[in-house]
Amino acid sequence: MKKLFTIILFTITLSTLIVGCETKPTSIDDVSEEKFSSTSQEYSYYTGEECPDFANDKIPFMVMVENSSEARPQSGLSQADIIYETSAEGGIPRFIALFHKNSPSIIGPVRSVRPYFISIAKEYGLPFAHCGGSVEALTTILNTPTLNSINEITNGATFWRDASRTAPHNLYTSSENIEKFIADKGFKITKSPFISFDSIFYDDKELKPSNSLRIVINKYYNTSYSYNEGLYTKSMDDKESVDSYNNESLTFSNIIIQKTSIIPNTDNVHLDIKLLGEGEGYVLSKGKIIDITWSKSSEDSRTILYDKDHNEIPLSPGKTIWHVIDTSTELKFE
Repeated sequence: MKKLFTIILFTITLSTLIVGCETKPTSIDDVSEEKFSSTSQEYSYYTGEECPDFANDKIPFMVMVENSSEARPQSGLSQADIIYETSAEGGIPRFIALFHKNSPSIIGPVRSVRPYFISIAKEYGLPFAHCGGSVEALTTILNTPTLNSINEITNGATFWRDASRTAPHNLYTSSENIEKFIADKGFKITKSPFISFDSIFYDDKELKPSNSLRIVINKYYNTSYSYNEGLYTKSMDDKESVDSYNNESLTFSNIIIQKTSIIPNTDNVHLDIKLLGEGEGYVLSKGKIIDITWSKSSEDSRTILYDKDHNEIPLSPGKTIWHVIDTSTELKFE
């Protein structure tokens, strides 16, 4: 029998904080936590990895990170639990990264937000740091008081510019700055479970093998992954991706490919990306690949991944990168 373990979920109110895998206490007072015995085992909400007892008390947050060629190498991405990557205007990719387990002292370059990135942040119920945004995105933030936006335009002290890099590719923040801002503002962070995890699910020899993946987004950008010893190493434009923060390669235990409709916005500048409804895709983990169907029923609900028999699919414990791509995007598996 497969040994399946799932993310530990707390039953809490909208004023409850979801927290992670360290023992640093939050300064937010309105936290409701179940106390575990000293022998209980805990798991990270976002990676499914084992955590020390009483460790789920750290503030999670998300950051918009630029991914133009001028922004590379980025800082802090190797420390993120989950990274979403999709397109912004002009065919340029962009990330929104979720930080929980680790606390990098530099994250960036930070860039502007788009409505579909806000939708991803809403799915997790987490604060998100950014520098401005499209008119539609900023209007959404203005008209939605429950969104915990951390905008550099109005909160400059939480960010800084690196004079050694060219603007606008030089705006950075840190875990310490973001966590302090969240605590000072008293943000109400709602529970937003990610997915279930299974440490042996992908050991099944009946699953189709795949040790490499290449995603050709457009003629200006491609990204690829090579599998070795349980991890997928990321390359961008045929160059291995390295984190400037610690000189570590970007590696992941899981790759999710979500295929959907990506079309020009009515302003003919920005993009509209469909995240509601359902569609097809793939999950890669432990050198195996599974065809999936994804489904998201509402703006605040989580995206669920199913296999061909409509069974919900777990991930392997570890970090995840989630690609949202157009249905016409060229994919190469080996």
